Amino acid sequence: MRKLIILLPFVLLLFINCSKREDELSNELFVGTWNWKSTTFYEPPSTETPASTGIVRKMQLLENYHYSITENDVVKSEGNYSIQKGTTNTDHTEQKYLVFANNGELIIVSVDASKLILKTDGYDGATYEYQK
Repeated sequence: MRKLIILLPFVLLLFINCSKREDELSNELFVGTWNWKSTTFYEPPSTETPASTGIVRKMQLLENYHYSITENDVVKSEGNYSIQKGTTNTDHTEQKYLVFANNGELIIVSVDASKLILKTDGYDGATYEYQK
């Protein structure tokens, strides 16, 4: 009985850590339709917006981990997505990635209920800003 009492906290700690890891990679904040607001390129420095390009881009992320990206209401890419942790090529830190089965992967800079910022994993890449 004493061994059981000693083991119980460790077992509970294991379940708490496992559930925390799952929540960390949950897609809950990502689900919805995201409207593209801007892309900032590093090399050469420039910024594109829907107004400057005439492109209305939308990214729809579904709860079942399916995505579609449209430009001016034409589907440009669709498939499954995942949220994974990985090490960046630039500063070798662990970051969360939004990984598209048919469209590469982007680092998740930040996400909240209304704003999503993604960036490529390279010095000469780009940062993408979306809003719900």
